[in-house]
Amino acid sequence: MTKVVVTKADAYDEQVVESAMLELLNELGGISEFIKPNDKVLIKPNMLEGVDQELMVTTHPSLVRALIRQVQKVGGIPFVGDSPGVSSTLKAAEKCGILQVCQQEGAELLSFNEKVDVFYPEGTTVKKFSLAKAYSQADKVISLAKMKTHSFMGVTGGVKNLFGLIVGTDKAQFHLRMKKRSHFAGMLVDLAQAVKPILYIVDGIVGMEGNGPRNGTPKKAGVLLGGRNGFAVDLVMSEIMGCRGEVMPVAAQALLLGLSPRIKEIEIVGSGKDIRCEFANPRNLETLDNWLPAPIIDFFQNQLTAKPRIKDQCIACGRCAAHCPPEAIQMVSNKAVIDYKKCIRCYCCQELCPADAVELKNGLLLRLLKKNR
Repeated sequence: MTKVVVTKADAYDEQVVESAMLELLNELGGISEFIKPNDKVLIKPNMLEGVDQELMVTTHPSLVRALIRQVQKVGGIPFVGDSPGVSSTLKAAEKCGILQVCQQEGAELLSFNEKVDVFYPEGTTVKKFSLAKAYSQADKVISLAKMKTHSFMGVTGGVKNLFGLIVGTDKAQFHLRMKKRSHFAGMLVDLAQAVKPILYIVDGIVGMEGNGPRNGTPKKAGVLLGGRNGFAVDLVMSEIMGCRGEVMPVAAQALLLGLSPRIKEIEIVGSGKDIRCEFANPRNLETLDNWLPAPIIDFFQNQLTAKPRIKDQCIACGRCAAHCPPEAIQMVSNKAVIDYKKCIRCYCCQELCPADAVELKNGLLLRLLKKNR
């Protein structure tokens, strides 16, 4: 039976975090079950953007510190890396506190600039990825994610965290190619199978609810989760958040392919196994993928999907325009303006807006369909 560990951790105090991390790893057989002497270990935290750690956008640096120490304890060689959605790895890591931890613990911080092709012929959606070169230099990969809601994928945890292995603007190409949530989720499933992390750990001590993954509200869950099967870990995470885990896009695809057990088939252990919360949903959690054919969705996109709308609090920073995959946004008279004929509803603008100035508004037909579904 697939095991997922949930340990209690009610604060980011160093001793509390190290105790919770040790309990989690011991429940899985100990760190020596995963890491051998001289193994080069890539620790992949969530560094979406360089913001203060109190906002809970990124993996907390105390978790990075605890994991680095565990890897070093058994003679492994840890290094840390990510490709943030905005700014450089160095700037993001410095702002959120991860750079300081790496310097103090003697772990190298790597910027994901160079790429290497990784082939995955068994993929059902994607058979080749261009990933950060640092991935090819590692013997082992550990996903160290953050528990958050996500406007496009419902939730983001250990599996979605691996999207940061794709370098910079290459991420936009996947949004352009995979407009439906089920297709994007299929890509994430293939990515996880191609990368094959040895361990997935999720920082749920304080997560994010609502308008995640960047502009939501911190929400204390008081847990650390982990396991070998990332789909199972994320499924348990979703249930702790109060979501219907098995209908989340990534979980649904993994279940369809037989890569994840159902929630009732997972052995949940640890001091926090009975903790449950109620996270507020992201604004656009609903999806049409499963109950309308793709041609209809494409044809009636303006009315059958939630479309992003720029609010008056736009600060004209231009970030949404710079990162819009189909280049559907322009800056006009100090305000972002969206061309809805080009918009693919990937919600990158909403995800990356520093002023929370993008809201998702359902079209008229979508509101009627939801009401009468």
